[in-house]
Amino acid sequence: MELNNKIMGKVIGYVRVSSEVSKNKGNSIINQINKVNDFCKYNDFELIDIIKDEGKSGMEYSKRDGYLELIERCKSEDIDGVVVYSLSRIGRRMKDVVDIMELFSNNNIQFYSVKENINNNDMMGKLLMNILMSFNEFEVENIRERIKDVKRNNKENGLVYGKLMFGKNKDGKKLINDNDEMKVVSYIKSLRSKGWSYFRISERLNEKGIKSKSGGKWYGMSVSNVLSYY
Repeated sequence: MELNNKIMGKVIGYVRVSSEVSKNKGNSIINQINKVNDFCKYNDFELIDIIKDEGKSGMEYSKRDGYLELIERCKSEDIDGVVVYSLSRIGRRMKDVVDIMELFSNNNIQFYSVKENINNNDMMGKLLMNILMSFNEFEVENIRERIKDVKRNNKENGLVYGKLMFGKNKDGKKLINDNDEMKVVSYIKSLRSKGWSYFRISERLNEKGIKSKSGGKWYGMSVSNVLSYY
C-alpha cells in the first residue's frame, strides 16, 4: 500500500487479538506486527513502537491496557501517525472509533489501516471507515443476538448452557434443580422481599458460611444474577 500524501515522521503501530480469534492466523499478533512493519518500511515511516493488546475484546476498550496507552501517548508525545493492520483492531463499536478518530484529528495524527487501504487524510477515507465500522458493529450485534437466542432456547428446554447457575446441576445435557441450593435461592428471595440490598444479602450468606456456586464468597453481583435468573 503506497500513499499519495505520505508523512515523514514518527508513527506508532497498534495490534490486537481477541480470545475468540486468537487461532485465526490472519489476525494473529505476529501477522499484524509483520504487516504494520512492512507498511511502514514501504512508506518510509519511522516506526518507533508497536503497542499490543492480547486476548482483548474490541467491544471493551476500557479493559484494553494497550489501547489506553495508545490514547495517552497520542496526547502526550509528538506522534505523527498511527498504523493498524485492520480497522476492526481499533474497535468494534462505531462510537469508540469515532472518538479515537476525533482524538487523532485534534492532535494532527494521521491514521492508516493496512488491510482496508484507508486513512483519515481525506473525505473518501473517512466515508469508507464509517461504512466499514457500521458493518463491523452490525456483525457483532448479530453474533450477540444469535448467542442470546441459543441461551434462551436452551434455558426454555432445560438444557445446559454456559456456566451453571446457583440452584442448578447438570444430568448429561439436561439441567436439574439442586434441592439444597434451591433452598438458599428461596432464602435469598425472602430477604430481597424484605427490602434487603444485594450487598446486604451477600454479607448474610457469607456470615452463615453458605458457599457460592464456585465454592467461594458471595458478592452483590452474584446475588443479583441469581435473582435475575429465578
